[in-house]
Amino acid sequence: MEDTLRSVVFPLVRFSGFAATALLFGLLPVLLLVLRPGFDLLAGRGRDRGRRRVEARLEGFVQAALWAAATATVLALALQAALVGEFSEGGDVSQRSLLSVFETTFGRWVGLRLPLLIALAVLLTGRIRTSSLAGAGDGRRSPGALWWGGWSVLAFALLATSSFSGHAAVASPRAVSLINDIVHLTAGASWFTGIVVLAIVLPDAWRGDDVSQRLEVLRATVVRFSNLALVSIGIVLVTGTVNSLLHVGTPSDLFTTSYGVALSAKILLFVLILVLGGVNHLVVRRRLERHEADAVGTPALFRRVIAAELAVALAVMGATGLLTGLPRTRQQTVPAPVDSRVTAPAPSP
Repeated sequence: MEDTLRSVVFPLVRFSGFAATALLFGLLPVLLLVLRPGFDLLAGRGRDRGRRRVEARLEGFVQAALWAAATATVLALALQAALVGEFSEGGDVSQRSLLSVFETTFGRWVGLRLPLLIALAVLLTGRIRTSSLAGAGDGRRSPGALWWGGWSVLAFALLATSSFSGHAAVASPRAVSLINDIVHLTAGASWFTGIVVLAIVLPDAWRGDDVSQRLEVLRATVVRFSNLALVSIGIVLVTGTVNSLLHVGTPSDLFTTSYGVALSAKILLFVLILVLGGVNHLVVRRRLERHEADAVGTPALFRRVIAAELAVALAVMGATGLLTGLPRTRQQTVPAPVDSRVTAPAPSP
């Protein structure tokens, strides 16, 4: 039972939970740096229907992410209790085994996600549809700084619980490991959410439009996302390298251990991301900026590239979920937050 939980169920739960929390945090920079400036630029060009469709789709994404994150949190705690019961109570899951999870660092940090999610649900439900793009070139009143600030604090805290409950909490030096991991996760969440939004949400802004109108939307958004992605991927590259140094004992571990092989697969996927990002940045973006005559084929190229990036992004999330259930190869130098036999750390590399 332990092997099944650790190798199959936990990675799936972690994948779902982290993808959901990444969307809840990453939507902030995507809205503030990509969508809102883009729609502000499109003001007065008949984009009202597209704007409403985008707002409705974003509302649905936020609600789905809230439910997915809450479900993954409850399942993670229940699975941890099952592992505790497997070792201490002959396989029985009881109230005692569940309470014992909350006595660990892992349980306390993961449990903290529930009140954070409740607060986010109160703050965001219904407001995304009415406020996320309000004031971005449509004459409506923009949301106040208090709303954006509350969302930022709650979503950042939610994302940080992954670092405090995972591998980063047991690496040395601990402060460096935690700070590096949190920066890694915030940058990765911004890039991942941008890919999801551009691949799935943005087409709602031009549904039924001709090529020239689609190009208008792409020019207003893709150039801005390209800048965000360039910074995010650069940060992920640096912090991911530091994470590898903190968690991998020797270079040979990348080929001889389960953790190393999973990390190597993630690195290869990241290289593919760089290639696809290069196409987006050097080809799609430049065509849009220069208003080139052959730009009529740009929307089709953009759709193919962004779909490929989304597929790779999901694969990266899957690799991250797998890594969380594997023991890192660098010798642990500080006490683990919970018994290593039953710990299912959160994403870190």
